[in-house]
Amino acid sequence: MKDFWKNINIAILGGDRREVDLYFYLKTLGAGAYIYGFDYSDLLSDSEKIKTEELPEIVSFSDVIITPLSGIDASGEIYAPYAAEKILLSHIPVLSSIRPKTLLLAGHVHSYWRNILFRKGVIFYETSYVDEISIYGAIPTSEGALQYAMMNTDITIHNSNSFVLGFGRCGKIIAETLRALGADVTVAVRQKEGVTAWIEAFKMTPLLLSDLPKEISKADIVFNTIPAVVLDETALKNMKGSSLIIDIASYPGGVAMASAQRMGIRTMNLPGLPGKVAPKTAGKILCRVYPSLIYSILKGGKHL
Repeated sequence: MKDFWKNINIAILGGDRREVDLYFYLKTLGAGAYIYGFDYSDLLSDSEKIKTEELPEIVSFSDVIITPLSGIDASGEIYAPYAAEKILLSHIPVLSSIRPKTLLLAGHVHSYWRNILFRKGVIFYETSYVDEISIYGAIPTSEGALQYAMMNTDITIHNSNSFVLGFGRCGKIIAETLRALGADVTVAVRQKEGVTAWIEAFKMTPLLLSDLPKEISKADIVFNTIPAVVLDETALKNMKGSSLIIDIASYPGGVAMASAQRMGIRTMNLPGLPGKVAPKTAGKILCRVYPSLIYSILKGGKHL
């Protein structure tokens, strides 16, 4: 496998501490690794930071392009908190430089860009569906969401009325942790059968999303994990003025942001939480999963 990496060039576009750890790990494997979007980071030397004018050329000879787990949104923007300027897939010199059969790894790719990349012959793989990433990543995400809730409320989690929207990987861990801390937990989901029975078994209150507008007035803290607008204007109108919304869902998020801002409802949109609250752990996950995933796909084997 060592010879394999000597012939692979990988460009990492955007991200946070996790991607920096991945960059250094790929270099130890022998890959030609390049990283862009870290102008304001002290984790890299100046010589390791790709300049904007160098990016199209590096993209053109890269076999693999890696973007963050937060994905590529409708505007083509890539999450890059340390970049001096936005990183946009729509930047023509960058997009036109991507060669057919290049492997693009992203948490998710918006359908508009997925179609463009497909027509270019790019191989794209949405890593948010890789269990080893999403399950282990759910732990620092959940811990981070609770940390932000504690720092931004004047009540304890204990005895709070906490609503969790969604009961997937992150939703389950958040809900179970809230219950362990003594919160009164309500979990809102789309379907009734099966899932609601599990919620009740965990001694939490199940709620159908269709009934959310009627019940949301009880919530002190709302944790949203659903990547679709479930807290629309109707639901937001019924929330208490003192409530806090923590939105950890991927694009487009679960909150009608313009309405929430107009109503003065405190909302925290928190992409990339693992990289903020547990970067070392989150970086290890990428280092463990991405090399084998890249090898598997480029060698034509089964995907992880």
